[in-house]
Amino acid sequence: QQPSDIHFFRDAILRGVNCAATAPNHKITEPTTFHRILSPSAASERLLDIAYEVTLGRLLDHRLSGEEACRNEAMRKREKWANIPAFVVATVSGMEDQTSAADGGYYKELPYVPPTTMRQLEDYASACASIQNLLLSLHAEGLGSKWATGPVIRTRAFRDLVRCREQDMVVGLIMVGWPKRLPRMRRRRELDGDVLRDVGYDM
Repeated sequence: QQPSDIHFFRDAILRGVNCAATAPNHKITEPTTFHRILSPSAASERLLDIAYEVTLGRLLDHRLSGEEACRNEAMRKREKWANIPAFVVATVSGMEDQTSAADGGYYKELPYVPPTTMRQLEDYASACASIQNLLLSLHAEGLGSKWATGPVIRTRAFRDLVRCREQDMVVGLIMVGWPKRLPRMRRRRELDGDVLRDVGYDM
């Protein structure tokens, strides 16, 4: 039987972050911070509200359907996220100001501000390696996960929820739970000879 209590997911994520912390980082900057949100909690409820507001705003902005249909679609997303037992937010410090170019509302997507120095790029790469370690640890325990980078995480509302500083970049929102099925691995490139290439060198 699959454990479903909040303590199991809390401890599984702690074990995952222990693996994540072993990811390489130049100059031992240790730039990545993980923010755990367990459900149900006040934090998870706030996250669901943010997901609803962001989704509703985007649907209304694109005017793909009437307001009632947009609200129903946003509510479906909220309800879907409500079934997720835990979330982990990964942030990396020392980036450019992530909010300086903001010109929209509280739930509007902030402009993308990329790394601009070699150190920032190395730290961002380290954060991605840390997330992969976390995902592998969760997978080893039989858990499913999704690394999300959609518009929800790029809003002032979301940043306030996880208490981001101006120089903190949100690298991803990881959703954690029990998988209903195992996805089939699909590759567009051949492994041997394309993804992996031997280097030839003639003297």
